[in-house]
Amino acid sequence: MSPSNRRVVARLFGLIGTLAFSPQLVAQDRGPIVDFELFTDVRLGLADGEQSWLDQGLGKGRFGGNAQGDTKVDFEIAEVAALFNVEFNWEWSAFVHAKYDETQDGPVDIVEAFVKYSPTPTSSTRYNFKAGLFFPHISRENIGVAWSSPYTITPSAINSWVGEEIRTLGLEAKASFRDETNQVDVTVGAFGFNDASGTLLAFRGWALNDVKATAFTQLPLAPLPQIGLNSSFVAQPLWVEPVAEIDNTVGFYGAIDWTYDRNWKAGAFYYDNRADPDVVKQQQYGWWTRFWNFYVEGDTVADIHLIAQYMTGNTTMGRVVPAFGTRYIDVDFSSGFVLASRKFGRQRLSARFDWFDTTDHAFVQRDNNNEAGAAITVAHSYEFNRKSTIIAEYMLVDSKRTARRDIGVVPDQQQSIFQIAYRHRF
Repeated sequence: MSPSNRRVVARLFGLIGTLAFSPQLVAQDRGPIVDFELFTDVRLGLADGEQSWLDQGLGKGRFGGNAQGDTKVDFEIAEVAALFNVEFNWEWSAFVHAKYDETQDGPVDIVEAFVKYSPTPTSSTRYNFKAGLFFPHISRENIGVAWSSPYTITPSAINSWVGEEIRTLGLEAKASFRDETNQVDVTVGAFGFNDASGTLLAFRGWALNDVKATAFTQLPLAPLPQIGLNSSFVAQPLWVEPVAEIDNTVGFYGAIDWTYDRNWKAGAFYYDNRADPDVVKQQQYGWWTRFWNFYVEGDTVADIHLIAQYMTGNTTMGRVVPAFGTRYIDVDFSSGFVLASRKFGRQRLSARFDWFDTTDHAFVQRDNNNEAGAAITVAHSYEFNRKSTIIAEYMLVDSKRTARRDIGVVPDQQQSIFQIAYRHRF
């Protein structure tokens, strides 16, 4: 992140802290309640096929094969997260998620940090307000501690991308309307510092991993000849800063969610970062990214919990080339998944099917960003107690991406990834 962006983020975090710890927010008869939790995730991974995108490849997983495509074994600390929940009074609270993992640049960085205001309801309508750095409410899987999933180790392609590139620094307001059997939530948000979202989808494509970008993270891109600071096509460095303000415009999102009988849920979400594709700042381009996200979930027969989610959108970058009437990058993207999960006492069994694609509308001969693929994921977890869980997961990913030829890899790839995660809360 550029020094100017770092200063702005630091000032905003400082403002959040000043507001949060203001004496006026603390009720006289109830001091602040501070809850601190440490979350650890230790990971064993075995994968074959191409190298991971985290290791200069175009592989779809957190783990990948070696340079020859043979099985590679990895053992790492996937995450150590420090989680702070502070309740100042009945209406004001704050949350901070700081973490260490081996994919980020610094030893400690911020995933989320926000203040929340929930005024005491005086009717059946409730209001909530949030300010800071946070995930928009898109994922139906990442509902666990530290934005983890209780169903699988690896989120779907949709929610993997949300973890990588969608982080908003701004304001959110939500109104909830309730009756005996229904609840309708209407949410609107205004934000900045998410102008580079879409870079990974275009130059890498979809992925399936549990990487969570932080406030000052740079995520890697494969050494494709069409990008790089010396490229004659797009002088994009071989990294992207997901949390970056490039053009000083304000993005927005809106959502509507419906809950029936506290069991079935459905919703729609629209996001537009309103980034200016013509602007370049500190080696980062503005990517105008907008998308729709739809979901439905609920409990069916035999206590099987079902989740279906679908996302479709577009991202563009670079100036318009008059002779062709298009920008340098113009990519449609879409993905969907269906997940089924059932608990058996302390055990949970989950299965998911993903499909994903990108469609390139510009300069395909020089920079082909077309992609299509699917994945099957099966996971089994066991809770030793409320604090400790072990999860075993197998994932089979089949995808075709023409740009793999540019780094000497066959376009059609099939990859098997097996992981074991031990999660513990202190």
